[in-house]
Amino acid sequence: MVKSSVLKNNYKTNIMRKILLLGLAIVLFTACDQKDTRYTQQSPEIDIVKKAIADYNTKEYDLSIYADTSKTYFNTKTNPLEVDEIIAYHQANDANYSSRKFLDEDQEYEMVVTDDGQTWVNAWLDWQGTLKESGKVVNIPIHLTYRFIDGEIVRSVGFWDPTEVVLGLQEIEREKAMSVDEKTIKSTIDAIVTAWNANDQNAMKAKMTDDFVRTENGNVVAESPQEYATNVMNTFFSGFPDFKVTLNDYELIGNKAVITWTCTGTNTGEFQGQITNKPITTHGTSIWTIEKDGRASREEAYFDNLTLFQQLGYSMPAPPKS
Repeated sequence: MVKSSVLKNNYKTNIMRKILLLGLAIVLFTACDQKDTRYTQQSPEIDIVKKAIADYNTKEYDLSIYADTSKTYFNTKTNPLEVDEIIAYHQANDANYSSRKFLDEDQEYEMVVTDDGQTWVNAWLDWQGTLKESGKVVNIPIHLTYRFIDGEIVRSVGFWDPTEVVLGLQEIEREKAMSVDEKTIKSTIDAIVTAWNANDQNAMKAKMTDDFVRTENGNVVAESPQEYATNVMNTFFSGFPDFKVTLNDYELIGNKAVITWTCTGTNTGEFQGQITNKPITTHGTSIWTIEKDGRASREEAYFDNLTLFQQLGYSMPAPPKS
């Protein structure tokens, strides 16, 4: 009888031990599962944010995804938008663009649950817009984040750098205030930059007078449109097939345009007898003289040749011996 009782007690002990181990396993599994759900890239909340992005692109807004008390903060910590103000906000901005949208490429979404149990969806997106009056294309990375309660958006926050848009709109207003002669000069400068970037020598020559002269740092390098094409454009595009010119800023003084520019390219062709495969970035200033008919008669260009050659790997020669 004693032996039977011991066996029964051992059996009960083993059963209890197994039950405790099973309970511990369940607790650990549940804890791990809860931990895993604190971060995900697939959830109903993420799908709702993706719908909000799609609605923005189509301009067909479904405000039912927002709680009635939801607040939206765009580039601000104060004065949030109420739900019924969101559409008007977008429509006011849309007046500046001929097109705008979030791009499909490189979209990233994640949902996180904070330590205090708040559910947030973060989105990292690339936005592109074309200014209606200038045709300027602007690309801006944007971060959006949404807080959810019971499947509804209760708070939206968005941050981005609007500088390029603001400068573009200021430039439009600046051009509106120009006189007819100033607009002619600016149009010629824009055409020259476009011809440079397309390596369109015929278009370039069409914007020059027959006696056109170009100087570089005070030295004459071309005395006709054809020499400009041969001595200047051919030289750079032969050495740098991807050569590009960016107009940074300009000032109009009488019939002259003082412009600052940046040129970039990669030395994959022969330049000064060498091919280095190295990139260059050079900055400079040009003074263009524009005649009444909108053609340029002179360019005086100033830039740092030393920096350009150093980027290609050239070194300074040794100093002369005394």
